[in-house]
Amino acid sequence: MYKSLFSLLLLQLFMTTVFSQSTPRFKQIDQAFLQPSSPVVLIAAHRGAHLEDPENSMAAFRKSIELGIDIIELDVRCTKDGVLVCMHDKTVNRTTNGTGPVDSFTFAEIRQLKLKHNGQSTNEQIPTLEEALLLTKGKILVDLDIKSANCIESIMATVEKTGTANNCMFFLGEAAHVKMLKGKNPAFRALLRTHSAGEADSAFQVAKPEAIHIDPSHNQPAVIARIKQQGARVWNNALGDIDAKVVAGDIAAFEEVLMPGANIIQTDQPALLKAYLIKTKRYYPN
Repeated sequence: MYKSLFSLLLLQLFMTTVFSQSTPRFKQIDQAFLQPSSPVVLIAAHRGAHLEDPENSMAAFRKSIELGIDIIELDVRCTKDGVLVCMHDKTVNRTTNGTGPVDSFTFAEIRQLKLKHNGQSTNEQIPTLEEALLLTKGKILVDLDIKSANCIESIMATVEKTGTANNCMFFLGEAAHVKMLKGKNPAFRALLRTHSAGEADSAFQVAKPEAIHIDPSHNQPAVIARIKQQGARVWNNALGDIDAKVVAGDIAAFEEVLMPGANIIQTDQPALLKAYLIKTKRYYPN
């Protein structure tokens, strides 16, 4: 009993220390994130704000912070020698000036590559997860899209090492994985992917994720309301067709994901979504 109480006190002290190092903007984001009933809709920049910089690059992550976006979504893979790097694809072919699977490179080798933007090489390197987390610490939330399942232990260790448990959410595919994650560290946060209303409803019988990812199959007001009542935010994507409509001039196309009630929206157009949320009074009060 005393050991458990001592551990809890240490965790509270750690969280207080970490949070005191956060920017006022991060405190605002985090407070809204932990209040699913808040009218504030949070914005997730898909692979960072990458309209002007390479996706999953430090430049795109910095741009997200500069724009005042709430969440960065980034992808995590392992190199041949077990270093965690930010990369979406299985290979480096599309996004760098190199070729081959990510896990065929040592970190020293992959670090020699240059990231591309719109097909052109830049001076940006592939960042490590640790570099990304240290950059974003206390400034913006981070959604960890884990592409190398065998590296989950290393990812958890890196989050703990950098003191960014309150910055990160782990994107997971099963409620049992959320339970396992929180068993490892109660401070870890989870975004659970669901594929149906039934999955969303049953998830809370197993674990308590901070956010539920839905898709068009259950983008329905009643489903979303139940998720919020359970204490989780609701994540939906404007990626693809919706973003394309917005870029073409129909900014109200965002309503396709907003109207039913989702309150975290992932997009490749974070600045346009922010402007629309401010215009429609769904963002932070002035």
